[in-house]
Amino acid sequence: MSPQAARSVADRARQVIATVRPGSTEGHRSLPIRSTPEQIQARWDEPELRAAILKDMPVADASLTIGGPDRDWGSTVTLELRLSAAVPDIGTQALTGKALRRLKALCETGEIPSTAFNPAARDDAGEPPS
Repeated sequence: MSPQAARSVADRARQVIATVRPGSTEGHRSLPIRSTPEQIQARWDEPELRAAILKDMPVADASLTIGGPDRDWGSTVTLELRLSAAVPDIGTQALTGKALRRLKALCETGEIPSTAFNPAARDDAGEPPS
């Protein structure tokens, strides 16, 4: 690659990076969960379960608010996250939604969805992750 072409590629990379602005470090999402408020709070307060819900997220602080019943859909639960590092654009809202959906699945089915041990035509399917 010629020096001029390399410089052009580097200039384009700088332009792209400049357009990706870090988003907010705070996000909140709400969902109805079909469980009693006591059951939801108990799952959230369990340290191992909370760690699984917030796995792989740079969370500095998290709080849960359980509202009243939402017709026959369950109790409305609002999760507020404050991240230790900003993520681009609406990434904080996406992470907050992911954590809330994990809590919803845990409360309604008893487990957090995972692709572990999923035989999806992978060579390592069925083996414990290393």
